Amino acid sequence: MTRIAPEKFLDFITFFRKENPNHVEAMKAFAAKVDPALMDDTAAWVVQFRTPPTVLAFSQSGAAAALISKQQLAEIWICSPAMIRDDEVTELNACLHQFGITTKPRLRHFLSQTAHESGGGRYKKELASGWAYEGRADLGNTKSGDGPRFKGAGYIQLTGRANYQDFADFIKDPAVMQGVDYVAEHYPFSSAGFWWQSNKMNQLCDSSPSVKDVTLRVNGGTNGLADREMYYQRCVGAIP
Repeated sequence: MTRIAPEKFLDFITFFRKENPNHVEAMKAFAAKVDPALMDDTAAWVVQFRTPPTVLAFSQSGAAAALISKQQLAEIWICSPAMIRDDEVTELNACLHQFGITTKPRLRHFLSQTAHESGGGRYKKELASGWAYEGRADLGNTKSGDGPRFKGAGYIQLTGRANYQDFADFIKDPAVMQGVDYVAEHYPFSSAGFWWQSNKMNQLCDSSPSVKDVTLRVNGGTNGLADREMYYQRCVGAIP
């Protein structure tokens, strides 16, 4: 019998759906076997579970403040602050607030993963032509030219007509459907944040995962793990 590791058990919580009767019955069966003391409303784990995460920064007026400065981003990306535009920092901070990436673990994992995926902010779109995606119905690429038009854009490479349309609907900007260049220029972080939210990455980050755990969710494997770990350590230094 293979024992389920604690970090893997979190996946059951992450993907639990009340509308799925099998999920409900499975959780009832699990609860029935748990020590009654752990089911008490005042149990330590219940109290901790209900405690909201600490948000890093808000202005005195109560308005959301910048979570990451240009200097911090430059430290993570290993570049001069002069190489980063003000509007890029503005878009980053808008993304962080919009998608709830506001705690240290969430920030460190999001910024380290996007740093790796973009080569330290150098690449806002996929380098390949995108013709490999032509005719990919699973990506919604049903029209001629959809492959290159909707190739990977942003710091976690939004790909395919269907995903672009979902992002356009969410962000309420029809111009997203112009394609890769528009998203890469206007929403490099926000498109990544949309993917982050859609894939429940904040919940994963709240469970004290390793860089490898997060990489497996982002990459589907461990490609570039050493580089991702290097960027994560830079994030720990930039976001103490």
